[in-house]
Amino acid sequence: MHAILLAAVVLATPTPIPAATPQIMPYPAYGTPAPGVAVQHAQSGVPASISLAQAIAIAAGRSPLLAIARSDYRLTQLSVNLARTGYYPNIFGSISTSHSQGGRAATGAGNSGSFGITSNGANVSLRQLILDGGKVIGEIRQAESGQLAGAGTYERSLQTLSFNVASAYYNALLAQAATQLAVQVVHQNEVQENLVTAQLRAGTASRVDLATAQLPTAQARVALVRAQGNEFSALAAFANQLGLDASALVAPVNDTPANPTASLLPQQVLDYDRAVARAFLERPDYLAAQHTAQAAAYSLRATRAGLLPSLNASAGYGTNSTTVTGTDYRPGSNVGLTLNIPIFDQGITWVQIAQAQTNLDIANSELDETKLGVELSVRQALIGLVTAQAALAQTEAELSKAQEILRATQAQYKAGVTTLPLLLNAQVGLTQAETDQLNAIYGLRQAEQAYLFALGENQLAATATLP
Repeated sequence: MHAILLAAVVLATPTPIPAATPQIMPYPAYGTPAPGVAVQHAQSGVPASISLAQAIAIAAGRSPLLAIARSDYRLTQLSVNLARTGYYPNIFGSISTSHSQGGRAATGAGNSGSFGITSNGANVSLRQLILDGGKVIGEIRQAESGQLAGAGTYERSLQTLSFNVASAYYNALLAQAATQLAVQVVHQNEVQENLVTAQLRAGTASRVDLATAQLPTAQARVALVRAQGNEFSALAAFANQLGLDASALVAPVNDTPANPTASLLPQQVLDYDRAVARAFLERPDYLAAQHTAQAAAYSLRATRAGLLPSLNASAGYGTNSTTVTGTDYRPGSNVGLTLNIPIFDQGITWVQIAQAQTNLDIANSELDETKLGVELSVRQALIGLVTAQAALAQTEAELSKAQEILRATQAQYKAGVTTLPLLLNAQVGLTQAETDQLNAIYGLRQAEQAYLFALGENQLAATATLP
């Protein structure tokens, strides 16, 4: 009977590859079905199965957070246009008419009566800044630096969206594969339980043996139900990251190579010093912090210019009535220069200078903080990547050893030199090894994305452009 049992034991199976769609089975697989909870709806223009590049493109077009970041960047562009208007002349025209009623005046017949005065005119005036101690140019440079900072902030928003989409992408793949593995484990334990039941009927096994075989089956069913829930939750989170309804029918396409230890990185992993140097050159958030500090410096310069004299030119031309009846128009013109010399403005400018200096100090401190953050994220990403690569390699050894132990235990059970609990323990060890390998595979995928994100080189940065 041991030989019959051995022949039916399910041997080691390859690590599951995620399917393009969720498992076709009731949800939950055991217990009361929950109609509608797991139903997914097709989305117009969105395929049911998408690659990572497609997922990022969809998210870039639909993400409300990215739309906000895009509008914020647009505001920085408009600030530059507004600052440049300080160089342009100010020209304005006016047309006026007025009538005032006066007292009483003597008439030719010796009587008095009321009189009115009418005044009409049309005038054009021009005002042009000539010299202001560098205030306008400082404001323009401040706005331009702010625009560059806004561009970096927007680009980092793109990269953050890309990283979040990639994380959700690989979480969904892991959840799908975990469900398939859970199905395999349930099947293995059900076969084992059925064979022990047959042995019990034949009188070659005890009820203790049956209970021993039933326990892992029950545990495997619990794991399957949980895996199903995790899968649907992960797919909902993935759809949400794309800017779609959480019930959208969309799933990631598995991009893990046949050899799961193979890297998906576009280039060789850098050591820490070179990685940090690369990040300082390419991280848009770090570049944005630099430009923000520059903008604060220009703001201080422009504020200090408020203590310097300013020179403005003015000119005007018009024609106005000269009689009380609003007639007899006479042209007139004027040209002049005005030199404004600040003497005392209640100390307002000095307070504004102190504020600008404080803002500059804050911006420089934030730049230092961003620099430290870049160094930390690169260091952690490198450690995470190396750890993930090593862990995956070790899970290969773990899985191989678990398969070897299961085969040996099966042979011992066939020869009658071991017990059913030890055989079941060997199967549990195999299940754990397969689970560890799944987690390690997608842990490596996540670590790769974290590494690219830390360098500022993840995928969306290469596929999206500034508005």
